[in-house]
Amino acid sequence: MKHQDLEQKETVDVLQETRKKYSDVLKELNYLKSIFEYTEDAIMGMGLDGTILTWNPGAEKIFGYTASEAVGNSVAMLIPPYNTDEISLILAWIKSGERVSHYETMRRCKDGSMVNISLSVSPIKDAAGQIIGASSIARDISAQKKMELKLEESEEKFREVFHNANDAIFLHTINNDGTPGNFTEVNDVACQRLGYNRDELLSMSPSDIHSLETRQKLSQLMEKILSRNTATFEAVQVTRDGKQIPVEISSHLFNLRGDNMVLSIARDITRRKEAEAQLRQSLEEKELLLKEIHHRVKNNLMVISSLLNLQSRYIKDKAALAVFKESQNRARSMALIHKMLYQSTDLKCIDFGDYIQKLTAQLFHTYVTGDNIQLNLDVGKILMDINTSIPLGLIVNELISNTLKHAFPDNSPGEITVKLHKKGDMFHLMVADNGVGLPEGLDFKKSHSLGMRLVNTLVDQINGTIELDQTEGTCFLIKFTEEEFTDLKL
Repeated sequence: MKHQDLEQKETVDVLQETRKKYSDVLKELNYLKSIFEYTEDAIMGMGLDGTILTWNPGAEKIFGYTASEAVGNSVAMLIPPYNTDEISLILAWIKSGERVSHYETMRRCKDGSMVNISLSVSPIKDAAGQIIGASSIARDISAQKKMELKLEESEEKFREVFHNANDAIFLHTINNDGTPGNFTEVNDVACQRLGYNRDELLSMSPSDIHSLETRQKLSQLMEKILSRNTATFEAVQVTRDGKQIPVEISSHLFNLRGDNMVLSIARDITRRKEAEAQLRQSLEEKELLLKEIHHRVKNNLMVISSLLNLQSRYIKDKAALAVFKESQNRARSMALIHKMLYQSTDLKCIDFGDYIQKLTAQLFHTYVTGDNIQLNLDVGKILMDINTSIPLGLIVNELISNTLKHAFPDNSPGEITVKLHKKGDMFHLMVADNGVGLPEGLDFKKSHSLGMRLVNTLVDQINGTIELDQTEGTCFLIKFTEEEFTDLKL
């Protein structure tokens, strides 16, 4: 009885073990079935004669044939006409027990289009170890091939641009200490310009092809490139035979396969430097000539002023004498501008604040005998070009001359205030006094006085406006913008 029970128990154990193995096999089959049905790759089984035996949905998606259309047909229907020998070669390898791994080739789809695939083929053996067929896995690599083609085209374009550029191009590494390392690539222009062949340059670094002055700046330039990813600077390169070539270099930091590299484009600026030198020389010559012109104009105006002064000694009529004196002051005001111009380092502009101080000093010397009239100046350093300075100087000359002649009769005390400030794009010039003011009912814009007519004309010339306030004495406010300077044509 015990023996029988033992046999029954062993039978149950065997059945349970068999059931477990069957379950494991079933799970594995289901897993393989899932791979077969749901993978994106084309999986097919075929006989040793090339007949398709199995065909998964992935194969249908890639090649366009359904399983019913493919199974039973020769795999040759997928082979392009120009490559018919390929299937025979692959089957020969399989029959000899070899595997085909990641073999890149072309296959023809149902619609006649071609597809790039990566093919892996393995032999299928029976229980006795005999090869009875083959399993094939084909992966669509069309997108990868397109990317590779684009990359090749891009690299080809880069090589074409790199070697056919008009400028020298250098690619170099960066040492651990941040200094420039050896060149890894140079173009043909770099070789031709410096007189080295490509292999020679690839054994060199930027330090080997630049002047001492440039080499002393390389560390600073590399810091700038590393911090900003780019830098543009001028340098001097030295050829094999010692010739120095001025260049403008544009350098860019980029990452190549995980390593930081610097790409530099060096443009020969020899002609630019020569043109700049000629321009500087021409400018210096013009500046000297302009100074001479201003000097001679000033001298001529002073001669006119002196002639007027000499002539005035023979004039007894006070009105005529006043006219001569006014003309003399106008000549002096213009002469002062030309004097300041030829004494200045900038031949286009003068410091108009300084000019007003000197002009008012001249006028006070002419018209004021004592110290009863006080002058209040509120002008800063304002640079004014000659197109504005001359008419504005004449305006100030006329207004202050009129004030000194008429505002303080009988040598009475008083104050004259001159202010010049810039507010936004506009200049505000104020000339005011606390004297007796203009005659009642006088319209200064319609005055027959030469001085006031001249003031109005000059204000129009500088595209300005003029206002009069007689609340306390006389106050003229002139608003204008500065005229653009026009260079003299020499």
